[in-house]
Amino acid sequence: MISQVESELFSLLAPERTLLLVVDVQNDFCHDEGVLGRAGVPLGAIQAAAETLLQFTEVARRARVPIVFIKTHHDPSNNSPAWLSKMRGRAACTTGSWGADFYRLRPTDADAVVVKHRYSGFVGTNLEVILRSLGRPTLLLTGITTNVCVESTARDAFMRDYHVFLVEDCAAAPTKEEHQSTVYNIRTCFGYVLDSSTVAAFWGEAKAP
Repeated sequence: MISQVESELFSLLAPERTLLLVVDVQNDFCHDEGVLGRAGVPLGAIQAAAETLLQFTEVARRARVPIVFIKTHHDPSNNSPAWLSKMRGRAACTTGSWGADFYRLRPTDADAVVVKHRYSGFVGTNLEVILRSLGRPTLLLTGITTNVCVESTARDAFMRDYHVFLVEDCAAAPTKEEHQSTVYNIRTCFGYVLDSSTVAAFWGEAKAP
């Protein structure tokens, strides 16, 4: 028997209330031949999360939960000196490049795609208009990397009064420590943390193989 607290928590995840955000699952951040891979950044956890997320997006579609894919694009028109000072020579996700393409996942015609130029999916984008139009108060956060773009987007979502859930096994960072720092931050200050099998079970789905 679930507790009243658990019942109230799961009520926030009802499919008709919920929207799935997929953040920055792109070749430059995930593929062995992308910018991070060629720089020697460990990608094992990131690639594993992408595979889990691939299955989870299908679960969401069957539950009729809308999906918004968020991707990063960079070019001279949006690269400021301050931004470039933190890139350490890594020109990632250049507009129109293979590196900016989605890794493993492909949006369908029913999915929205948001292009961003900073860490947060809310900064300088139409994400907020899309969310208001869809009218879903609960956001499931997934993607790459947990401690940078996923957390930045999660924080901004909470500041805008959305219920935020991190789907922990559908997000990843190069190291466990980086990932866990965001798990702690979200659980403590910005929302809730669940895994994909728990959400799928609530939606009436068996755990993906």
